[in-house]
Amino acid sequence: MLKLDLHLHSQYSDDGAGSPQDIIKSLRKKGLHGMALTDHNTVESSLKALKVAPKGFIVIPGIEISTADGHMLALNIKEDIAKALSVEETVDKIIDAGGIAIAPHLFRNMSGIKKEKLEKIHTKIPAIEVYNSCSLPKTNIKTARIAKTFNLGGIGGSDSHDLLYVGYAYTIVDSTEMTIDAILSEINKKKTWGEGIVMPLEYRRARMLRSFKQFFKRGFKRI
Repeated sequence: MLKLDLHLHSQYSDDGAGSPQDIIKSLRKKGLHGMALTDHNTVESSLKALKVAPKGFIVIPGIEISTADGHMLALNIKEDIAKALSVEETVDKIIDAGGIAIAPHLFRNMSGIKKEKLEKIHTKIPAIEVYNSCSLPKTNIKTARIAKTFNLGGIGGSDSHDLLYVGYAYTIVDSTEMTIDAILSEINKKKTWGEGIVMPLEYRRARMLRSFKQFFKRGFKRI
């Protein structure tokens, strides 16, 4: 059985910290087998992580895309995808590029696509993020139920923007094959799920406050 944090941010995100090397080192210390580095609207960090990852640690190239309707994760992507498109257009572009689209933090204000938009794309995606360490426990439970309702698999991701909290959530993959193709195959077959723990309340409050401040500085524009 493998554990991978499939939603992470580094210093390549405006609100993130830590280099790809530092994140890999921290995850290995915590016993995880791999990750997807999903910085906001750039694959640059993922490509860097692929180059520096040690043998025996899986790095799936990824990105978190800001659609017009909320955020979407894209796994197995090595090129940037335009932001501000509709979620439907974004999912199509991810698939055309050979990637897998996954909806993160479904119910989050300003950045979750919500159930209404999920209904429009659920036949094109294999999974949603059922455990996010920055979300409330009751929200993760609610999201897990939605995944079951739509017959989707699940992933777990810490959504960490701080080195201290990487690996707080992870995706369970019932396999011992340490390859990107094997992991992606299990996700596509809807056989993965997410588990973990929620970040401390103090950190989540501080991050929320920082997010609001950054929102104002951007001129009331979402990431």
